[in-house]
Amino acid sequence: MPIENSVTVSPLRQSLATGDPSGSFSFDAEWQKRAEEELNETPENVKQELFALRQMVKNDTNLNVPEGDSFLLRFLRARKFDGKKAFHMMQRYYLMKLKCPELFACPLPSENAKVFDLQAQNMLQERDQLGRRVYIIRMDYFDSNIVTIDDIFRTNILALEQIVREPETQIAGIVLILDMAGLSLQHAKFFTPYYAKKMVDLVQETFPLRFKGFHIVNEPFYFDAVMAVLKPFLKEKIRKRIFLHGSDISALHGFISNDILPAEYGGSGSSFDNKAWYMQLLAEEAYFKNLETFGYKVNDDVTQDE
Repeated sequence: MPIENSVTVSPLRQSLATGDPSGSFSFDAEWQKRAEEELNETPENVKQELFALRQMVKNDTNLNVPEGDSFLLRFLRARKFDGKKAFHMMQRYYLMKLKCPELFACPLPSENAKVFDLQAQNMLQERDQLGRRVYIIRMDYFDSNIVTIDDIFRTNILALEQIVREPETQIAGIVLILDMAGLSLQHAKFFTPYYAKKMVDLVQETFPLRFKGFHIVNEPFYFDAVMAVLKPFLKEKIRKRIFLHGSDISALHGFISNDILPAEYGGSGSSFDNKAWYMQLLAEEAYFKNLETFGYKVNDDVTQDE
């Protein structure tokens, strides 16, 4: 299977720029073209839809969001510069955190060391050939005697909150590699209808990122039962982005260039190790702590779903 069409992402593939905290960011011509073609991001749309979104946020007096354009832009890009859809996603994003903090509140990296020590999750340092972020989850490394499913869920939220600030990632999106080797009964709770629906809602409707692919590797023969739980909640667009590779790692390379993958996945990179990523998260602890000061006021009636 041929590699998916690549774009010129160097030097962005090597070093990840996040832009100025005030929201100003200058794309090079390649990213500008891509944002316009894929997301309708033109100067006119940016100006018009930012203004419209600001007004909708202002009118929702129970909602407190970070200042500056950069926060608003992530939702606009996730909804291709449709201000109304972006606002509804923002409402769902904060209602999710209010209603279900045990899963969706962003944890502090320093309080999550036990999860990272398992070496089960890793955000790769380099982007793939399409400029996308690559996140790997290894099921076999989760030890239910050490961490709960809620711990793991919140660590994934932490991972997403880190990269959603990157304008390049808002454009190119993220792909996930889910390694199901060692999937056993202790992991069954991950795929109950309750958690399955929460995961799907996060991906499809709530988190302001473009989820471009889900690559399942080393899945056992009974993984079809897991998919049967997930499928009722999945939209057709997401279904088409799920790929089952089994033990054929070379098939994975048809979608994600092996030059950035860890050695365990047939890549030319070093062995799987999340320590560098965890150190980055620790360095940004103040940001994550401040992140949880925003949202809906808990003393008001904001429990109605959009």
